[in-house]
Amino acid sequence: MRFAPAPRNAKDRFEVYRFYNGISGEAKEGLDRGRSRAPLVKTFLLEHVSKQSVQQPKPADKLFPRVGVELKQVDKSFFSVTAEVTNGQTVRTITGFLEQYDERFFAYYTHEDSLSARKRVAKWAQHSDLDRAWFSSPLLQELWNKDVSGRGDQRFGKLVFKHESIFEMPEDSSADTGTEEEEEDAETAEPEEDHREPERRKARFEMADRVGQIKKSLGVLQDNYDPLNVLYALRLPSCTGRGGHDLYQDGQVTNRSDSFEDHRNTVRYLYRIYRQVLEQTEKSAWHDISKSSQTSPVIGTRGEPLIVKFSEPLSKATFDRWVSMAFQKRNRFKLWGDPVILGPTKVHVYGADRHLWQPINLELTANGVVAVLPYGTCGNTFHRLVANIQHYVSPKIKAWIGSQPFEQVVGNWPVKIEDTDET
Repeated sequence: MRFAPAPRNAKDRFEVYRFYNGISGEAKEGLDRGRSRAPLVKTFLLEHVSKQSVQQPKPADKLFPRVGVELKQVDKSFFSVTAEVTNGQTVRTITGFLEQYDERFFAYYTHEDSLSARKRVAKWAQHSDLDRAWFSSPLLQELWNKDVSGRGDQRFGKLVFKHESIFEMPEDSSADTGTEEEEEDAETAEPEEDHREPERRKARFEMADRVGQIKKSLGVLQDNYDPLNVLYALRLPSCTGRGGHDLYQDGQVTNRSDSFEDHRNTVRYLYRIYRQVLEQTEKSAWHDISKSSQTSPVIGTRGEPLIVKFSEPLSKATFDRWVSMAFQKRNRFKLWGDPVILGPTKVHVYGADRHLWQPINLELTANGVVAVLPYGTCGNTFHRLVANIQHYVSPKIKAWIGSQPFEQVVGNWPVKIEDTDET
């Protein structure tokens, strides 16, 4: 069903809110009836750079034309987004709206279908100036523990766990190491019954139930099956009625309620949590760096390292495939580097994060990862690493920034965070 096009010349942001409220109401009615009558509204949280960084943030009208979109200002922090759409023929049309929350974070609201929207945002995130907001499994778990699990045992919740060992290969495998696109396309690949599939761990599990029932079962299940430690998506119940908002690891939030205002309020709540978590991450990684002489004994860079330990060591074949694919031109880790082999399952990488091309030093072994970012670079890299390591390499991990457990770093935010937004 074709829905009304987005307003081309919105007089203010509230006209856009009303438009998305109408779509949200139609979509929720369709969901309740078991059939879709309208597209679901989706928001993608994007990160640029903070003003404390070694690089200075760019204004939206300078930044987004670099990724092939045209912005038209609605008010001082709200823009329509015009980009190419292919539907039989390629045309330029309004695909959504962009809101700038601060110099570091943007929210892209769209009612495109999920596949098209994800591909569009993935293309934007390939640019060095932009990255997704990465809600790693430990952060999603903290959201569940500190917020969602306390919203009422009779409310309905949903957790999605997802792990795919795309690097896992049998020790005697003679298969090639894959193409550089394999990792990036893994999220949207369609199943093929006649496709030869290597034997490796692949798990996707959903828990959709009343919150009270999930609380009773979750801990036991996670203790007994490692992939259930990879929390990939979490539904936050609506604050105004039925339905909720599905948050994914890569910063996508899908509105399954009938209210766009409730959706936007939820996204802003998540943004404030994530901003505070990033600030805490950077504070932990570079605490008293000017006074400290602490260095990584292997990498030799001053600062507190991110340390990730796997619950089980990787096989040599899996380790080799991971190293060969993790630094190709396009990869899920968004890293660049030339691995230096130091042993059968040990490499050093003196490389760069493709987000802002900031330097990063890594040690990879079959048992884990050590990563050090120089002072003043973006802490978002740590969260992307943890999210993708659990998603694609090892589902159950222990992680620290220096001596501080990663769970403490990502859990250091108040249950209630006030919003100072006036719109």
